[in-house]
Amino acid sequence: MSAPAGRTTAGRGRGRGEAPAVGPAAGTAEAADAAEAADAAEAADTAEAADAAEAAGPAGLAAYASRRLGVVLDPATALVDESGWDFRVVHVGGTDGTRWILRRPRRAEASARLAFEGAVLAAVRDRIPVPVPHWRLHTPDLVAYPRLPGAPAGTEDPETLVYGWSVDPLAHPAHYLEPLARALVAVHTTPLEGSPLLAARAQADPGSVRVRVADRLDRARTELPLPAAGLRRWQAWLDDDRLWPDRLALVHGDVHPGHTLVVRPPAGPPVLSGLLDWANADVGDPAADFVDMLYAGGTAVLDRLLAAYRSAGGEVRAGLREHILARASFLWVHVALRGLDTGRPAWTETALRRMAR
Repeated sequence: MSAPAGRTTAGRGRGRGEAPAVGPAAGTAEAADAAEAADAAEAADTAEAADAAEAAGPAGLAAYASRRLGVVLDPATALVDESGWDFRVVHVGGTDGTRWILRRPRRAEASARLAFEGAVLAAVRDRIPVPVPHWRLHTPDLVAYPRLPGAPAGTEDPETLVYGWSVDPLAHPAHYLEPLARALVAVHTTPLEGSPLLAARAQADPGSVRVRVADRLDRARTELPLPAAGLRRWQAWLDDDRLWPDRLALVHGDVHPGHTLVVRPPAGPPVLSGLLDWANADVGDPAADFVDMLYAGGTAVLDRLLAAYRSAGGEVRAGLREHILARASFLWVHVALRGLDTGRPAWTETALRRMAR
């Protein structure tokens, strides 16, 4: 399960970039109308212009992006994906056959994170052993990039928040978990000095990770009916100095099956082909990048991923596994509070049921 925004303290942000689109394609008449709306909006190249284009539907946003990119996109092919928590995504085809991803932030908070996400992608692109999105358009209100090849390794049910895998993550670790581990090592060892945005966050105190978790727990105590057993476990976790990191690193912040792409070659098992959605990237606790894979695949997947991470040169410190397990348990607190903050009571109810187990 991907986690709420601010993921270095176990955050969630899902705009599912290259995940399969859902929703109807724009009709030809609708596309023509949308293109007219985009033409009118184009006179003022502002956030309001993007808002006006989007108001005409996904085809309107596609027509607007086409003009901003300088490439020919076909608005009639536009498909909208509303599954993301922080971003609305439109999938659209170019006349040259290239598939494009358009991401629009739903809130000012998500828009503000785009600059840092762009800096992270620039920092890791030449280091990471799997492809990542390459933004060709980046404004506070719209990001566009060619879609990466492949399909998600799994998807999350939006109601139950349970993952269904499209691949067996343990069947061929050399093709999925091991390259994912190498990617995480590359991310976690990325130098931060080369980017002012990254370098500024590198000054954070490692103890701030624990402070933010403690603050979340204090808030949850007052707003949610937390189970007594969970409270005891989380407080013991917070009090155990050996479990918390003594250094911070660049983290993706939302590594789950839906953000890992796989391609299926004509012969052989599926192969990891991309790592998506860096909206929750931050300088924080590296353990955050293991929590969702534990949630989606259980301890067997976690243990194989940690072993591959260690073999690839990653630091598996004493107490890291226990720390990841505790973070995974606390994830439901984040989901419950996220439900309160975004007006989604079903998320809060689901999280409270999971905490009570």
